Amino acid sequence: MHKFKSVAALLAVLLLLTGCAIGAKDPNKVDSSEKAKSFTDVAIAHLKNRDNVSARNWLQKALKYDDKYARAYSVLATVFQSEKEFELAEQYFKKSIAVDPDASMFHNNYGAFLFARERYAEACVELEFATKDPFYNRRANALNNLGRCYAALKQKSKAGKAFQRSVNLGGRSSFALLNISNSLLEAGETFKSNAKYQEFLELVTQNQAHHTAESLILGVNLARANGDLSEVVTYSILLENLFPKKYKKFKESAQ
Repeated sequence: MHKFKSVAALLAVLLLLTGCAIGAKDPNKVDSSEKAKSFTDVAIAHLKNRDNVSARNWLQKALKYDDKYARAYSVLATVFQSEKEFELAEQYFKKSIAVDPDASMFHNNYGAFLFARERYAEACVELEFATKDPFYNRRANALNNLGRCYAALKQKSKAGKAFQRSVNLGGRSSFALLNISNSLLEAGETFKSNAKYQEFLELVTQNQAHHTAESLILGVNLARANGDLSEVVTYSILLENLFPKKYKKFKESAQ
């Protein structure tokens, strides 16, 4: 199971919701809440450049102006998470939710943190909440996160439903597409399974996704279902070359 380990993954939601720090209003000419927002935007710019010290300083300034600005707490949590200060990170994720309990964004961020800590049951609760708001602009992402969470708990049906909803909303997660394709193949829906697998291959072609052992195994199984021996060989060779241990297990299980 892939986890939210990289700093890029930790920032994915936050950066998309960031206003441009350059060209922001003069902090001396706006009210406290606007200053908090501007300072948080500056902090995120520093965090994006791996300058955690400056990011923390700007976030502290933001919270001095508005200690009810939930986004600053969530970004501060991300700073601590990137430094593996997990107890502090959790403390500030919870603060962001306490300040703004109805905001899907903060539940999604906290859910992603819990998922990364392998606390899947708790993560699913937060992510489920994050998906309820139909106007949340990152709802497809939250549904994909929820699907991965249910998959980690081996709750296949719930995972499949979450992934399908994510795709229906325009999400193009490779994990979601592969999950849906595999479920369709298991249900005997080979044509539909092929369609979703082709969508995944488009992401690979566009360098938006990469093959995993699981995606290549699915490719082999789909090719067999289609009676395409050439593709069976192609995917088998790729699996053997890229993931020799997984190939050995796959070959043994097929005998």
